[in-house]
Amino acid sequence: MVHSGALRNALAVAAAFAVSALGVGSEGIGLSSDLRPAPSIHGDPSGTAAEIHYTLTGPTSVAFDWTGTATAIRYGRTSRYRSTGRAHRATPMPVSSTDPFWEAGLARLKAGTTYHYSIGGSPDNTFTTAPRKAFRFDVEADVGDSGDAARVRATQEQIAADKPAFVIVAGDLTYGNVNGQAAVDRHFDDVMAWSRRAAYMPAWGNHEWDSSGDDLRNYKGRFTIPNGQASPGAPAQGCCGEDWGWFDAGGVRFISYPEPYAHATWDDWQSKAGPLMASAQANPRIHFIVTFGHRPAYSSGYHSGESALASILDAFGDRYSKYVLNLNGHSHNYERFEPIHHVVHLTAAGGGAPLEPWKSKDSRTAFRALHLEHVRVDVTATRIQIQAVCGATTSGDGSTCRTGEVIDTYTVRR
Repeated sequence: MVHSGALRNALAVAAAFAVSALGVGSEGIGLSSDLRPAPSIHGDPSGTAAEIHYTLTGPTSVAFDWTGTATAIRYGRTSRYRSTGRAHRATPMPVSSTDPFWEAGLARLKAGTTYHYSIGGSPDNTFTTAPRKAFRFDVEADVGDSGDAARVRATQEQIAADKPAFVIVAGDLTYGNVNGQAAVDRHFDDVMAWSRRAAYMPAWGNHEWDSSGDDLRNYKGRFTIPNGQASPGAPAQGCCGEDWGWFDAGGVRFISYPEPYAHATWDDWQSKAGPLMASAQANPRIHFIVTFGHRPAYSSGYHSGESALASILDAFGDRYSKYVLNLNGHSHNYERFEPIHHVVHLTAAGGGAPLEPWKSKDSRTAFRALHLEHVRVDVTATRIQIQAVCGATTSGDGSTCRTGEVIDTYTVRR
């Protein structure tokens, strides 16, 4: 991906504050990836391609990433394609393998529209730009790869069957720091069960950066975070930028939050996320605000809630009535809380990594389960319907359910 360092971050922050001042919606602002030139017609669309995935980078733009020998993507409204987007080497370069990694930013597309595409010798597939009306998205976290966690692939196939517009993966994507660099590549092949048709929208977790064996180059090099922002204290490897970001889909503003690299990290996020929430609150086309990140503000699981984060999110909940939902991972379980300061906090860390035991109880917990799962979310202009879907059984289960069964449901209404 192309980074312009401090200039790019400054432009994104300036755009966010401009949105706050003007109170306009996502279609009235220039997101960072929309500032790129139109795709070139040069590059080689033949060759090999693996680990294919894409992200939503704006209302009319996406970014594709893959590894292999193909250096271009063919795309169009039909399988005749008619357009070719040139790829560039990913920056920073992922370190998980010696194969080249490529990224192609496609701009000047039509919002809420499905396109056909092919990369290298891959069969025809489709991608869809950011939704404009009702849509579905899925959530998982703490995933891993099928070589080290046997149930990972089953969860990805469940997600694929939901046919979501995009999937939020709330941190601890691959566990490459524990299982080796080959696990990173396997993860991105595993998620191709859905990532060729649904956008992959990540947040970083502690396993992406806080111990030896892996670092953020593997992840920042594989994604373009929409409106990517730099955070104080970010590790030198993979620095700087794309520690968190935000995007609009339908009538929802999604704002991710970073890992707590340093004491100042979340304070910095609070100062920048506030204007984004204020602009969404003032915008009649935005109906809900959703945050997502790896660490929980509230948890009765293996990892306790982060009190500093809870204080920030509580204050946002009190101030902005459209802020209704926070999504996270970290504690390997499923847990939904009753609204706290008007916000539902939901841990969806059942992507495939081994489960972790409960550590406490909280009277505000509405439902919890120690079982692999993923979360399916259907959004309209008037409601957000949440369903937790039972995953495969494991030896660490503390709850019983049938694979595919909806084990918890909750609806947020305007």
